[in-house]
Amino acid sequence: MNDTNFIRRGLSLQNFPAYETDIPYIYRILNTINRTQASLEAFPFLNEEVPIMVVDKELLQ
Repeated sequence: MNDTNFIRRGLSLQNFPAYETDIPYIYRILNTINRTQASLEAFPFLNEEVPIMVVDKELLQ
């Protein structure tokens, strides 16, 4: 299925208007969501990791 048709159909099912100028933006947002989801599937417990913080001692003075 064509991605633009998928977006148009999804919008129409929710009774939203499908403006042609908005379709590329919605497509990019969906791609970003899909890439992020793939990252979370690869590293599912990443949110539980403690971040590393490097502090320059000269900045503390």
